[in-house]
Amino acid sequence: MPLKDEEHKQSKSKRISRRNFFKYANEIALGLTIGGYLIPRKASSQALNPKPMDKVQRQNNFIPVIDVHAHCTPQANSKLEKRMRSLMMSLRVHTHQDRQVVKVKGISCVMYPELMDIDLQMQGRIESGVTKSLISYSMLLETMAGDLPMPDKKVIEGFNDAMAKMAAKYPDKLNFMAHINPFQKGAVKECERCFKNLGAKGISIGTSWQGEFLDSPKAEPLWEFAQDQDQAIFIHPPFAPIGYQKMDIYKLEEMVGRAFDTTMTLARMIYSGVFDRYPRLKIVVPHMGGALPNVIGRLDFGYRLGYQGLPQAQAAVCKRRPSDYLRTNLYVDTMGFSAETLKHCIELFGIDRIVFGSDYGPVPISPKEHIELVKNLGLNREDEEKIFWRNANQLFKII
Repeated sequence: MPLKDEEHKQSKSKRISRRNFFKYANEIALGLTIGGYLIPRKASSQALNPKPMDKVQRQNNFIPVIDVHAHCTPQANSKLEKRMRSLMMSLRVHTHQDRQVVKVKGISCVMYPELMDIDLQMQGRIESGVTKSLISYSMLLETMAGDLPMPDKKVIEGFNDAMAKMAAKYPDKLNFMAHINPFQKGAVKECERCFKNLGAKGISIGTSWQGEFLDSPKAEPLWEFAQDQDQAIFIHPPFAPIGYQKMDIYKLEEMVGRAFDTTMTLARMIYSGVFDRYPRLKIVVPHMGGALPNVIGRLDFGYRLGYQGLPQAQAAVCKRRPSDYLRTNLYVDTMGFSAETLKHCIELFGIDRIVFGSDYGPVPISPKEHIELVKNLGLNREDEEKIFWRNANQLFKII
């Protein structure tokens, strides 16, 4: 996301020099630039080897921080690289102030170094005080699967393998989520493979997949599996959200459109009775819940009216008020840069349903800023720990 110079607060991590950045950029042709994001062939900096978290530290005023909202582009496996090159050639790329800029579907994006290089990103995470991070990238996967001339199944398997390999570089600091197309018949099987063979923690899906939202009956097998296996699902809006064609100015597709996409899918899930059929389903929502906290009252009054007499599809079929599901099935993260909104989320969802998330990587602002936002709320230590790590650990079993 573009930021003014005075607002662009980089972490203390080592910046890539102009010379090295252009040298690094030359390797783009061997990876994939897509939707504003890059899959590099080789990381430019050296891997860090942080020590495992000392549990004794936790007893000495040390509070761990688990970041559940983290993105970074993995290396592509060899089977995908040939097809990625041809896709790369279809994208127009130019450089602005030492940064690569791409335009896809009319949407322009900046590829920040922290997004392209896991080693550089991890340095920033460690220096900011993040203990563990849970990497996901459903946005990139959906775009890849839609544009690469190969079966979605192969793209998804290769993507998960690459994510697992990236996380393995930092076994004490990184975990990854299983990525799937929620509407694909083999989605559950791929989840099982990721959990059993790759060590995935949780499931990552888009709030929509190529225009289809999560109230689709095709997602039912996934909900059943996630509930039975007690697996939390992290949903994230796509690169090109609902209505993006009308948002080609001021980066509105990112600032507004993605929150709309999240809100749309949650409203449809609630109204269609997904959480009644799967009452133990756990959905983690980024960006402080999108616009849901501000429209939940409208969803409640729509439920009260019932809209009897209108076509059947217009009436909500959920068994409770929509706001009731906020405290039984939904969790939200802290990524939103607003203390007032975060306080509102705590009131709506409850302190037990707030998890720490920074969106670091595509958003080149240090997680330290999000940590300070939580600390400045004036919460007691118990509630701070819930936000920083306990709630996330209960969901994803990371520590």
